[in-house]
Amino acid sequence: MSTPVGTRPSAGPRTFDHLPHDHGGPAWWDDLSVRPNRAVPETWPAVGVVAALSVSNVMTNRVLPRWAYVPWNVGVASGLVWWARTAGGCSGAELGLSRRHLLGGLRWGGAAAAAVAAVYATGVAVPRTRAAFRDDRAENVVPLEVLWRVLVEIPFGTVLAEEVAFRGVLPAMFRQRFAAEPNWAVRADLSAAGLFGLWHILPASGLAEANPTLRELPSGAAAATAVAGSVAGTTAAGLVFTWLRNRSGSVLAPVMLHGAINGGAYTVAWALGRAAGRPPGRSWTWRRPVGRRIRALPGTRRFGRGAARA
Repeated sequence: MSTPVGTRPSAGPRTFDHLPHDHGGPAWWDDLSVRPNRAVPETWPAVGVVAALSVSNVMTNRVLPRWAYVPWNVGVASGLVWWARTAGGCSGAELGLSRRHLLGGLRWGGAAAAAVAAVYATGVAVPRTRAAFRDDRAENVVPLEVLWRVLVEIPFGTVLAEEVAFRGVLPAMFRQRFAAEPNWAVRADLSAAGLFGLWHILPASGLAEANPTLRELPSGAAAATAVAGSVAGTTAAGLVFTWLRNRSGSVLAPVMLHGAINGGAYTVAWALGRAAGRPPGRSWTWRRPVGRRIRALPGTRRFGRGAARA
Protein backbone atom coordinates (compact mmCIF):
# COMPACT_ATOMS: atom_id res chain seq x y z
CA MET A 1 0.00 0.00 0.00
CA SER A 2 1.42 3.38 -0.97
CA THR A 3 1.01 6.42 1.21
CA PRO A 4 -0.42 9.60 -0.33
CA VAL A 5 2.05 12.41 -0.67
CA GLY A 6 0.69 15.66 0.64
CA THR A 7 1.50 18.84 -1.19
CA ARG A 8 0.48 21.16 1.67
CA PRO A 9 1.36 21.35 5.36
CA SER A 10 -0.78 19.19 7.67
CA ALA A 11 -2.31 22.24 9.35
CA GLY A 12 -4.77 22.76 6.51
CA PRO A 13 -6.49 20.71 3.81
CA ARG A 14 -4.04 18.47 1.98
CA THR A 15 -4.22 17.49 -1.66
CA PHE A 16 -2.66 14.34 -3.03
CA ASP A 17 -0.58 13.63 -6.11
CA HIS A 18 -2.31 10.28 -6.67
CA LEU A 19 -5.54 8.60 -5.67
CA PRO A 20 -4.93 5.01 -4.56
CA HIS A 21 -7.89 2.68 -4.45
CA ASP A 22 -7.50 1.71 -0.81
CA HIS A 23 -10.57 1.83 1.42
CA GLY A 24 -9.12 -0.38 4.15
CA GLY A 25 -11.46 -3.32 3.74
CA PRO A 26 -12.26 -6.19 1.37
CA ALA A 27 -12.69 -5.34 -2.29
CA TRP A 28 -16.43 -6.02 -2.18
CA TRP A 29 -17.01 -3.33 0.44
CA ASP A 30 -16.65 -0.42 -1.95
CA ASP A 31 -15.40 -1.05 -5.45
CA LEU A 32 -16.38 2.42 -6.68
CA SER A 33 -14.59 4.64 -4.20
CA VAL A 34 -11.32 6.47 -4.64
CA ARG A 35 -9.48 8.37 -1.97
CA PRO A 36 -10.66 12.02 -1.91
CA ASN A 37 -8.20 14.38 -3.53
CA ARG A 38 -8.13 16.51 -0.40
CA ALA A 39 -7.96 15.70 3.30
CA VAL A 40 -9.69 18.02 5.77
CA PRO A 41 -8.13 17.50 9.22
CA GLU A 42 -10.60 19.85 10.92
CA THR A 43 -13.39 18.04 12.75
CA TRP A 44 -15.82 20.92 13.19
CA PRO A 45 -17.74 20.39 9.89
CA ALA A 46 -18.60 16.79 10.85
CA VAL A 47 -19.24 17.76 14.48
CA GLY A 48 -21.71 20.35 13.23
CA VAL A 49 -23.63 17.64 11.38
CA VAL A 50 -23.71 15.38 14.47
CA ALA A 51 -24.91 18.28 16.63
CA ALA A 52 -27.66 19.17 14.17
CA LEU A 53 -28.81 15.55 14.01
CA SER A 54 -28.86 15.30 17.82
CA VAL A 55 -31.13 18.33 18.07
CA SER A 56 -33.33 17.03 15.26
CA ASN A 57 -33.67 13.64 16.97
CA VAL A 58 -35.02 15.23 20.14
CA MET A 59 -37.28 17.57 18.19
CA THR A 60 -38.92 14.86 16.09
CA ASN A 61 -39.31 12.34 18.92
CA ARG A 62 -40.25 14.62 21.81
CA VAL A 63 -41.31 18.10 20.71
CA LEU A 64 -42.72 18.60 17.21
CA PRO A 65 -46.40 18.05 16.42
CA ARG A 66 -47.06 15.41 13.85
CA TRP A 67 -47.90 17.81 11.03
CA ALA A 68 -44.36 19.24 11.24
CA TYR A 69 -42.54 15.89 11.06
CA VAL A 70 -42.20 15.65 7.28
CA PRO A 71 -41.35 19.30 6.47
CA TRP A 72 -38.89 19.41 9.38
CA ASN A 73 -36.98 16.34 8.23
CA VAL A 74 -36.99 17.39 4.58
CA GLY A 75 -35.58 20.74 5.68
CA VAL A 76 -32.92 19.05 7.83
CA ALA A 77 -31.86 16.80 4.94
CA SER A 78 -31.61 19.78 2.58
CA GLY A 79 -29.63 21.76 5.12
CA LEU A 80 -27.20 18.91 5.70
CA VAL A 81 -26.53 18.58 1.97
CA TRP A 82 -25.93 22.31 1.73
CA TRP A 83 -23.57 22.17 4.73
CA ALA A 84 -21.63 19.22 3.31
CA ARG A 85 -21.14 20.96 -0.02
CA THR A 86 -20.21 24.37 1.38
CA ALA A 87 -18.41 23.68 4.64
CA GLY A 88 -17.18 20.19 3.74
CA GLY A 89 -16.51 20.66 0.04
CA CYS A 90 -18.20 17.34 -0.79
CA SER A 91 -19.21 16.63 -4.37
CA GLY A 92 -22.50 15.13 -5.48
CA ALA A 93 -20.80 11.81 -6.20
CA GLU A 94 -19.26 11.71 -2.71
CA LEU A 95 -22.71 12.33 -1.23
CA GLY A 96 -24.29 9.59 -3.34
CA LEU A 97 -26.39 12.14 -5.22
CA SER A 98 -24.77 11.91 -8.65
CA ARG A 99 -27.17 11.44 -11.55
CA ARG A 100 -24.87 8.99 -13.30
CA HIS A 101 -25.41 6.44 -10.51
CA LEU A 102 -29.22 6.71 -10.36
CA LEU A 103 -29.77 3.67 -12.57
CA GLY A 104 -27.46 1.57 -10.42
CA GLY A 105 -29.25 2.77 -7.32
CA LEU A 106 -32.62 1.85 -8.82
CA ARG A 107 -31.41 -1.60 -9.84
CA TRP A 108 -29.78 -2.51 -6.53
CA GLY A 109 -32.50 -0.88 -4.44
CA GLY A 110 -35.25 -2.68 -6.32
CA ALA A 111 -33.60 -6.05 -5.81
CA ALA A 112 -33.10 -5.38 -2.10
CA ALA A 113 -36.71 -4.23 -1.64
CA ALA A 114 -37.98 -7.38 -3.35
CA ALA A 115 -35.88 -9.49 -0.97
CA VAL A 116 -37.43 -7.69 2.02
CA ALA A 117 -40.92 -8.36 0.71
CA ALA A 118 -40.08 -12.06 0.42
CA VAL A 119 -38.77 -12.15 4.01
CA TYR A 120 -41.91 -10.47 5.35
CA ALA A 121 -44.17 -12.83 3.43
CA THR A 122 -42.30 -15.84 4.77
CA GLY A 123 -42.24 -14.54 8.35
CA VAL A 124 -45.97 -13.86 8.39
CA ALA A 125 -46.78 -17.22 6.84
CA VAL A 126 -44.98 -19.13 9.60
CA PRO A 127 -47.06 -19.13 12.83
CA ARG A 128 -44.01 -19.27 15.11
CA THR A 129 -42.57 -16.02 13.72
CA ARG A 130 -45.81 -14.15 13.07
CA ALA A 131 -45.98 -12.58 16.54
CA ALA A 132 -42.66 -10.81 15.99
CA PHE A 133 -44.33 -8.63 13.35
CA ARG A 134 -47.09 -7.39 15.67
CA ASP A 135 -47.03 -3.75 16.75
CA ASP A 136 -49.89 -2.03 18.58
CA ARG A 137 -48.84 1.34 17.13
CA ALA A 138 -49.80 0.09 13.66
CA GLU A 139 -52.74 -2.12 14.57
CA ASN A 140 -54.91 0.58 16.14
CA VAL A 141 -55.05 3.04 13.25
CA VAL A 142 -57.49 3.79 10.47
CA PRO A 143 -56.66 3.03 6.79
CA LEU A 144 -56.13 6.72 5.99
CA GLU A 145 -53.35 6.92 8.56
CA VAL A 146 -51.73 3.79 7.13
CA LEU A 147 -51.64 5.40 3.69
CA TRP A 148 -50.20 8.62 5.10
CA ARG A 149 -47.46 6.83 7.00
CA VAL A 150 -46.47 4.40 4.22
CA LEU A 151 -46.66 6.84 1.31
CA VAL A 152 -45.60 10.14 2.91
CA GLU A 153 -44.38 10.05 6.49
CA ILE A 154 -42.04 7.06 6.24
CA PRO A 155 -40.45 7.71 2.82
CA PHE A 156 -40.09 11.49 3.11
CA GLY A 157 -40.06 12.11 6.86
CA THR A 158 -37.94 9.16 7.97
CA VAL A 159 -36.17 7.33 5.16
CA LEU A 160 -35.06 10.26 3.02
CA ALA A 161 -33.69 12.25 5.95
CA GLU A 162 -31.86 9.31 7.53
CA GLU A 163 -30.32 8.04 4.31
CA VAL A 164 -29.15 11.47 3.22
CA ALA A 165 -27.63 12.03 6.66
CA PHE A 166 -26.13 8.62 7.47
CA ARG A 167 -25.36 7.23 4.01
CA GLY A 168 -24.64 10.48 2.25
CA VAL A 169 -23.44 13.40 4.34
CA LEU A 170 -21.72 11.78 7.32
CA PRO A 171 -19.73 9.14 5.39
CA ALA A 172 -18.59 11.74 2.86
CA MET A 173 -17.44 14.17 5.54
CA PHE A 174 -15.80 11.43 7.63
CA ARG A 175 -14.02 10.14 4.53
CA GLN A 176 -12.54 13.56 3.91
CA ARG A 177 -11.55 13.75 7.56
CA PHE A 178 -9.77 10.36 7.39
CA ALA A 179 -8.51 10.69 3.80
CA ALA A 180 -4.84 10.95 4.83
CA GLU A 181 -5.02 7.87 7.07
CA PRO A 182 -5.14 4.10 6.49
CA ASN A 183 -8.57 2.46 6.33
CA TRP A 184 -10.06 5.84 5.59
CA ALA A 185 -13.32 4.68 3.96
CA VAL A 186 -14.08 1.80 6.33
CA ARG A 187 -13.42 4.02 9.38
CA ALA A 188 -15.82 6.63 8.00
CA ASP A 189 -18.53 4.10 7.21
CA LEU A 190 -18.27 2.38 10.60
CA SER A 191 -18.49 5.74 12.37
CA ALA A 192 -21.62 6.71 10.46
CA ALA A 193 -23.25 3.32 11.07
CA GLY A 194 -22.54 3.54 14.81
CA LEU A 195 -24.15 6.97 14.98
CA PHE A 196 -27.13 5.59 13.06
CA GLY A 197 -27.58 2.97 15.79
CA LEU A 198 -27.45 5.60 18.56
CA TRP A 199 -29.97 7.68 16.60
CA HIS A 200 -32.61 5.03 17.38
CA ILE A 201 -32.39 5.14 21.19
CA LEU A 202 -35.30 7.57 21.56
CA PRO A 203 -37.59 5.91 18.98
CA ALA A 204 -36.99 2.52 20.66
CA SER A 205 -38.22 3.75 24.04
CA GLY A 206 -41.83 2.84 23.24
CA LEU A 207 -41.21 -0.48 21.53
CA ALA A 208 -41.33 -2.51 24.76
CA GLU A 209 -44.96 -1.51 25.27
CA ALA A 210 -46.01 -1.93 21.65
CA ASN A 211 -44.62 -5.39 20.86
CA PRO A 212 -46.46 -8.36 22.43
CA THR A 213 -43.30 -10.47 22.59
CA LEU A 214 -41.42 -7.84 24.60
CA ARG A 215 -44.40 -7.26 26.90
CA GLU A 216 -43.93 -10.77 28.25
CA LEU A 217 -40.58 -9.73 29.79
CA PRO A 218 -40.21 -7.80 33.08
CA SER A 219 -40.58 -4.06 32.52
CA GLY A 220 -36.92 -3.17 33.07
CA ALA A 221 -35.67 -6.05 30.96
CA ALA A 222 -38.18 -5.27 28.22
CA ALA A 223 -37.04 -1.65 27.93
CA ALA A 224 -33.36 -2.59 28.00
CA THR A 225 -33.92 -5.31 25.41
CA ALA A 226 -35.85 -2.94 23.15
CA VAL A 227 -33.19 -0.23 23.26
CA ALA A 228 -30.17 -2.56 23.04
CA GLY A 229 -31.76 -4.58 20.27
CA SER A 230 -32.72 -1.47 18.36
CA VAL A 231 -29.24 0.08 18.59
CA ALA A 232 -27.48 -3.16 17.62
CA GLY A 233 -29.95 -3.96 14.87
CA THR A 234 -29.93 -0.51 13.31
CA THR A 235 -26.12 -0.34 13.47
CA ALA A 236 -25.95 -3.61 11.56
CA ALA A 237 -28.64 -2.38 9.18
CA GLY A 238 -26.66 0.82 8.73
CA LEU A 239 -23.69 -1.22 7.52
CA VAL A 240 -25.92 -3.04 5.03
CA PHE A 241 -27.38 0.27 3.83
CA THR A 242 -23.87 1.69 3.53
CA TRP A 243 -22.64 -1.28 1.51
CA LEU A 244 -25.63 -0.93 -0.79
CA ARG A 245 -24.88 2.75 -1.27
CA ASN A 246 -21.21 1.96 -1.92
CA ARG A 247 -22.00 -0.81 -4.36
CA SER A 248 -24.53 1.21 -6.35
CA GLY A 249 -22.91 4.62 -5.93
CA SER A 250 -26.27 6.19 -5.06
CA VAL A 251 -28.26 6.80 -1.87
CA LEU A 252 -31.32 5.79 -3.88
CA ALA A 253 -30.51 2.11 -3.25
CA PRO A 254 -30.56 2.32 0.57
CA VAL A 255 -33.57 4.66 0.37
CA MET A 256 -35.52 1.94 -1.43
CA LEU A 257 -34.37 -0.80 0.96
CA HIS A 258 -35.02 1.32 4.06
CA GLY A 259 -38.46 2.30 2.78
CA ALA A 260 -39.34 -1.32 2.09
CA ILE A 261 -38.28 -2.36 5.60
CA ASN A 262 -40.11 0.40 7.47
CA GLY A 263 -43.15 0.68 5.25
CA GLY A 264 -43.47 -3.07 4.92
CA ALA A 265 -43.24 -3.63 8.67
CA TYR A 266 -45.93 -1.04 9.35
CA THR A 267 -48.23 -2.46 6.68
CA VAL A 268 -47.75 -6.03 7.86
CA ALA A 269 -48.42 -5.11 11.51
CA TRP A 270 -51.60 -3.27 10.51
CA ALA A 271 -52.78 -6.17 8.36
CA LEU A 272 -52.15 -8.66 11.17
CA GLY A 273 -54.23 -6.55 13.52
CA ARG A 274 -57.11 -6.41 11.08
CA ALA A 275 -56.85 -10.15 10.41
CA ALA A 276 -57.10 -10.77 14.15
CA GLY A 277 -60.35 -8.78 14.23
CA ARG A 278 -58.95 -5.72 16.01
CA PRO A 279 -60.84 -2.64 14.80
CA PRO A 280 -59.13 0.76 14.67
CA GLY A 281 -59.00 2.13 18.20
CA ARG A 282 -58.96 5.83 17.41
CA SER A 283 -59.44 8.32 14.61
CA TRP A 284 -56.52 9.94 12.85
CA THR A 285 -55.30 13.16 14.49
CA TRP A 286 -52.26 15.38 14.17
CA ARG A 287 -51.15 14.67 17.73
CA ARG A 288 -47.51 14.50 18.77
CA PRO A 289 -45.90 11.53 16.99
CA VAL A 290 -44.69 9.94 20.23
CA GLY A 291 -47.05 11.51 22.76
CA ARG A 292 -47.88 8.13 24.31
CA ARG A 293 -44.20 7.37 24.82
CA ILE A 294 -43.65 10.72 26.51
CA ARG A 295 -46.42 10.03 29.01
CA ALA A 296 -45.03 6.56 29.72
CA LEU A 297 -41.57 7.77 30.70
CA PRO A 298 -40.73 8.26 34.42
CA GLY A 299 -40.95 11.85 35.61
CA THR A 300 -42.97 13.08 32.61
CA ARG A 301 -46.52 12.72 33.94
CA ARG A 302 -47.09 16.45 34.17
CA PHE A 303 -45.62 17.06 30.70
CA GLY A 304 -47.70 14.20 29.35
CA ARG A 305 -50.94 15.78 30.53
CA GLY A 306 -49.91 18.96 28.78
CA ALA A 307 -49.11 17.05 25.62
CA ALA A 308 -52.50 15.38 25.70
CA ARG A 309 -54.20 18.77 25.78
CA ALA A 310 -52.03 20.19 22.97
